[in-house]
Amino acid sequence: MKTIKCNGSIAIENTGNFVTKIGQNENVVVETTNAFGDSFESLADLEVLMSMENPPHHHPLTGPIYVEGANPGDFLKVHIEKIELNEMAQMLSKSAGIAPLERTDNFDFSSRFPVIANVQDEEGTLRYFKNQIDLKITPCIGMIATTPSEGRIKTGHIGVTGGNFDNPFIAEGVDIYLPVEIEGAGLYLGDVHAKQAYGELSGIALETSANVEIKVSVLKPWIPFEASPIFIMGKEPLTKQNSLAVIGIGKNFKNGDEAVRDAFFKSIEVVKRLKPTMDEMMIRSLLSLIGNSMAGQAYSNTSESTSQILFTEKELRSIYKTENPDILKELELCLFKASENDSNDQKTLITIGAVKGRLQKVLHKYLETLGIEIPKVNPRMLVYDIETKKCILRIHLLKWADITKNYNKFDLVIYGADKWLENSNKAFVALKYFEQNDCRMSILVPEALKDYPLSYFLERKIATTYPNVLKQNYPINNSNIVNMEGSVEASIKMGWASSIFDVVETGETAKVNGLVEHTEVIKFGAVLATARIDKLPLFINLGLIDSITDKRCIAFDGIDGSGKSTLAKALVQSGLFANSPVVLVEPFSGKVGKDAFSLWKNGKYDLWAKIVGKQHWTARNIVSTVYDRSILTSIVDIIEDKEKVRSILKAWEPFPDYLFYCKVSAKEAYERNKKRSNKDEFDSLESLEEYEIKYEEAVQFLKEETNIKVIELDATLSTQKNVEKVKEILQNGKCE
Repeated sequence: MKTIKCNGSIAIENTGNFVTKIGQNENVVVETTNAFGDSFESLADLEVLMSMENPPHHHPLTGPIYVEGANPGDFLKVHIEKIELNEMAQMLSKSAGIAPLERTDNFDFSSRFPVIANVQDEEGTLRYFKNQIDLKITPCIGMIATTPSEGRIKTGHIGVTGGNFDNPFIAEGVDIYLPVEIEGAGLYLGDVHAKQAYGELSGIALETSANVEIKVSVLKPWIPFEASPIFIMGKEPLTKQNSLAVIGIGKNFKNGDEAVRDAFFKSIEVVKRLKPTMDEMMIRSLLSLIGNSMAGQAYSNTSESTSQILFTEKELRSIYKTENPDILKELELCLFKASENDSNDQKTLITIGAVKGRLQKVLHKYLETLGIEIPKVNPRMLVYDIETKKCILRIHLLKWADITKNYNKFDLVIYGADKWLENSNKAFVALKYFEQNDCRMSILVPEALKDYPLSYFLERKIATTYPNVLKQNYPINNSNIVNMEGSVEASIKMGWASSIFDVVETGETAKVNGLVEHTEVIKFGAVLATARIDKLPLFINLGLIDSITDKRCIAFDGIDGSGKSTLAKALVQSGLFANSPVVLVEPFSGKVGKDAFSLWKNGKYDLWAKIVGKQHWTARNIVSTVYDRSILTSIVDIIEDKEKVRSILKAWEPFPDYLFYCKVSAKEAYERNKKRSNKDEFDSLESLEEYEIKYEEAVQFLKEETNIKVIELDATLSTQKNVEKVKEILQNGKCE
């Protein structure tokens, strides 16, 4: 194993000269020297050291060390394997801490008698020279940093790339993540402490020389960090829990408040990546509940203060659900792209819920796209594991009802889009689309009645297992729907119905039962999806999905009964986005929309619209989004007050790339809505006529004052025809 001798660097700076070069995942030992600049083995040695006319420079460092593969914008992950103390340790300072020693003319070595300790046994007991107090060693690294691209950081100080943390969490077994600003990173290390508490209240810890065994790797953030946070992951010595800490730095001496503020705002940026759809104001509140503010170097006359906000594993699991025992590794994979040199032995567990039956073929097709051989398991086995190079896939074969009921317990799910369209779970992000031959949902009728108009069947009994999809597409009375769990073809011969609405693939079952396809309603396939949008980087790292590109935001709007909701849902599951993740968003129907609706009822339309615009669940910077209602709905109630409308638009930025206005007459919408079971205040003909005018004016306003591509759709056409039209427009990039 390579040993890197301490060269006594007195500043962290880009000199262009490196003491050595190391590779990623190469274990090396870094020798460090006592903070007073030299070794000592007795009180006499220390007195000589302290009384020298030109004593060695304080806090000498080893470095800079060149790390292969490190480039600006990367992060250097330093794993601290072991800290081995080499000598006695001392605490001796006349200038640091909350109550520094008083300076006098005869202030000499004897008047500031040092605290000295050395290790007494294999258990790491520290025996104090004077008071015979026994403590256990808890070694930590006081100074560690990469090289800044500009300027220099003097030893004993700290900057944006690291330095004098004096944080007891930087200990054996943990990982510290440092931003890289120059090629090769330029790693510096030193100022080891045999023991230190949080705060370092007297301004100094038990300083010692040591050999530090480390292993480094280079990571690239999924999204570049704005504030270049430094953070630590590992077992925190005080709580004894696996934890994540975000470091804060005060720019001035004796300013712990500055360090806490810095840690606070950097923590927001880190948590935002772990919970990408959580609003910043929510994160601020969350930090008061689970973020523990702890000082590193709390107060010093000679150096900047440091702080950290600590998240314990227990609290991390409360906001980031996972079955993996190594939650920190999973969080790392959500923050950074996996390193090619990553040698982590523990594989990540990924749970998959798949609808059993014919959709197991889709599961097998998905596994084949990953290069995984289809496992030979007992067909009655409902839960089994598949081990890959990077992870363990735990397969659960269940019914759709059980999957959607327990959706947040699975990392990935596989289902038929017909089930999603019938009982959609809006939390699902569609990741991959699998064609199911020519699967479609259609109205089937007896062959003798194949030439009858569709209206004939809509006015009579229709048997189906998909009543919601049927009602979404046609104005049909609930009394005319015969709900069945399956075998709907039998309903006609039994006299229960005049037609059926069901899934058609080859049409053979219908043919055997004397039925023909009368009207195709919508095509569908199978879908790989997730409710864990925060895990998308993890899935990419593990090779379970492709990298995400070409993110688009598409919105559907229009008066009640225009079919916008049906169309939005159908488009999400249409295969348009192929292997690009896409999610359905309903800002006015979600929790924020419902909570804010009381403002609308009290006539505070602009405040209602702004709150929904600013606070609704959004993921457009992460995946493609399809909105069921958006900016158009937010402005119609005050369209006559153009200044208020403009202020609402700002709350909704960034705007959708495409806004499809589902155009239908108030009379047509009224006829559709009459047969809905869940009527509201917008369903009356008078209300619809009023909003038809308002929507037309709002559409014109958006066309004139924004760059949104507003496209009008004929909402009297079938869902499938409009889906095809929208797909054509989006694929060609042309607006009609």
